[in-house]
Amino acid sequence: MKMIHIPVKKYLGMAMLSLGLFSCSDMLEVEPSAELDKDRYYQNEFDADAAVIGVYGQLMGLAEQYVVLNEVRADLIEATMMADADLTDLSNHSVVASDHNKYADPKPFYEIILNCNDALEGLGKMRDENRITEEQYVQRYSDIGAVRSWVYLQLGIHFGEVPYVTQSLESIDQVNNPSMSPRLSLSELVDELVKFMETLPYMDAYPNNVGLVGNYDGYNMAPFFISKKLVMGDLYLWQGNYQQAAANYRDIMETATAGGPSNNDYYDRYRMSWGGGSKFNVKYGKDNDINTLLDNNSDGWRSIFGMASGERYEVTEWVWVMHYDSDFAPEYPFVRLFANSGDGEYQLKPSKEVLDLWHEQTQWNNFEFDARGALSTNNWETDYPEVAKYTFHYNPMTSPLVKDGKWFLERAASVHLKYAEAANRDNSIDELPKLARALVNESLNAAYTPDDFSGDDVTDVQNTLYLSYPYDFDARQGDFPFYRGTWYRHQGIRGRAYLPPVTLPEEITTIQAERDWTEEMIIDETALELAFEGHRWPQLLRMAMRANDPSILADRVYDKMSKSNDPETVSRAAGVRAKLMAGDWFLPFHWEE
Repeated sequence: MKMIHIPVKKYLGMAMLSLGLFSCSDMLEVEPSAELDKDRYYQNEFDADAAVIGVYGQLMGLAEQYVVLNEVRADLIEATMMADADLTDLSNHSVVASDHNKYADPKPFYEIILNCNDALEGLGKMRDENRITEEQYVQRYSDIGAVRSWVYLQLGIHFGEVPYVTQSLESIDQVNNPSMSPRLSLSELVDELVKFMETLPYMDAYPNNVGLVGNYDGYNMAPFFISKKLVMGDLYLWQGNYQQAAANYRDIMETATAGGPSNNDYYDRYRMSWGGGSKFNVKYGKDNDINTLLDNNSDGWRSIFGMASGERYEVTEWVWVMHYDSDFAPEYPFVRLFANSGDGEYQLKPSKEVLDLWHEQTQWNNFEFDARGALSTNNWETDYPEVAKYTFHYNPMTSPLVKDGKWFLERAASVHLKYAEAANRDNSIDELPKLARALVNESLNAAYTPDDFSGDDVTDVQNTLYLSYPYDFDARQGDFPFYRGTWYRHQGIRGRAYLPPVTLPEEITTIQAERDWTEEMIIDETALELAFEGHRWPQLLRMAMRANDPSILADRVYDKMSKSNDPETVSRAAGVRAKLMAGDWFLPFHWEE
């Protein structure tokens, strides 16, 4: 029997223990006598760590459902002819409750939520009985509370109206009891989650002296744990509190600032930097030789996904990522879904829509495609393109049964894009759409250097220090006087991808039109940069709801379906567009007892 794997050997046993003791008895069919063990379990810091590991061990089992729901329902991934009915129905927006679609099942989300509730209760008991210190309590309580909030947000995004339960339950089926668990709409749920997250006593990452973090078995555990400020930023973004959203994202972007310039990653971590030899840039061995595109796991844009854990530059990009080992459960699901060889079943593939988006770009060397497309896929010029981001460590020829991999959750690029979305929609300052475009485009330095600037003194250019936090950036680079602003190495998302900036059309003359145009730019760049990583459906839904414009979502899903090679999918496209235009966005909340 395989074990739940958190890549830290000393925690493997307690991960299993915590899953058994922190979950409700009905869920895991635990004998009633286990409740006595549960009471005895909350004894010391080791048990508190086991509670945390148990929650994350269970969360790892949600990876497939998370990626499938957030990508297949949107416009960048579609089902292949090899897909099962559940995936096809999701892609075609034809899920009904009576079909018992395994991906449209809310129970796995609630299993994690109830595990969190039990763990939070247990941590409180340990604190009250002085079995752990206040510091130990607030760190672990806040971590598990953030995980629960993130899982709840996912539930709301996909099911619309969901039961909200924050206490321990005797049975998981009590979740569906209206008298015990009131149902909240997505907007109501977001408000409740904001209230809860604002009460968390500890918003920073675990300090280095906590046993949960460190390097174990070659894995860097720091990005394994959720970023509480990321959850807070996402909730504020959904709520429409854009300045607070931007502030939380900016806090993440400034992670290295507190360490000062002597810190090796001061200018690079989460800054979309050209430092470190432009480690994650789209690069060519020879600028005009298309065959020399760097396409490997150690250097270039692809290495964002293919690099080994613990590699030095991992911390400059990844905010939240989980690693899977084929020797342990849960099994890494993405080889089965995406690979077209070995143990892969090739059930999902890139949509023609996203392939077209990549082919519409022109690089600085005049190559007429976005290299990120070639580096995110395999065989993208054939009839059988593959999603490749998740399978760079899979070798079907030599090790078809070895399925190690990563669950990509958040990275610097996703934080920058959401920061840009928030800044663009903050109506308090008319200049913010320009700032948003600077982050997406070539660089802050270039965007804030006037066209007619000449001379050496950059004191009054290359910065937005005249704006208050979270919009004040210093990208100055000068020698007389000397400046190396904290953001002087920033190169922008498109700059890193070796693409020219997208410029505001001259006919855009009003601030509202500028905001709308910039938002469309952000939507497109998110597809190009973050395709297949689980961000697409939430972004399109959020923007459609905010603008009260269902076409933002409906038109893109229609474009995907109408370009499909499957005639049945094409025939359904217009009907699906009409359904989404009517606001029918959510899955049926079907509860199997």
